[in-house]
Amino acid sequence: MIPCYNQGEYLLDAIASVEDCFEANFELIIVNDGSTEPLTLEVLDYLQNQGYSIIHQPNQGLATARNVGIKLAQTEYILPLDADNKIKPDYISKGIEILDQFPRVGVVYGDVEFMGDRTGIWQVPDFDHTRLLQGNYIDACAIFRKTLWQDCGGYDPNIPDKLGFEDWDLWLSALEKGWEFYHIPEILFNYRVRANSMVTRCLIPENQAKLIRYFRNKHQTLYD
Repeated sequence: MIPCYNQGEYLLDAIASVEDCFEANFELIIVNDGSTEPLTLEVLDYLQNQGYSIIHQPNQGLATARNVGIKLAQTEYILPLDADNKIKPDYISKGIEILDQFPRVGVVYGDVEFMGDRTGIWQVPDFDHTRLLQGNYIDACAIFRKTLWQDCGGYDPNIPDKLGFEDWDLWLSALEKGWEFYHIPEILFNYRVRANSMVTRCLIPENQAKLIRYFRNKHQTLYD
């Protein structure tokens, strides 16, 4: 499921990375979240003419865009992929293998290779619920069960000022519901670092404090 808001210059690379997953059967849904940038609109028009499944909606933010795409998905497992990122060819098949094997595992995630304004490898830690309460270290680009998304009420569209971390909120909700997490210690996707990204806004101390207050109040039983 690929949400897209004015990221047309990267979208074809994201799609190509999914289509390189030769051993996996997948459904690809693209949600255009009210893009206005001409190149993005041109790319989306091209993809629609090529038969890709594209949902068009007014701009409502990342959480709603993901929820719309996931609700329409006919698959048992979901992989949200931001339009400026890419996955490795074996990510889907390895994630499905774990979820098929362990029924209580709801989320599978891997290590990260950076691209764009930063390069390098991030070896993501194994799951630790205490660490997750302190801050998010599991990117949205994780494979999870659609039933987990339903169980948690989807991504929260009411996060203050659309500051992001909808993924962190979903993981906290999954933890509350008793779902387990599984880390595959391999590089499974590429994360694009950009100076004007949403993550950059989230790192502003005032915005961080606002997010933490919101999550602590929403998930009070976990923090208690």
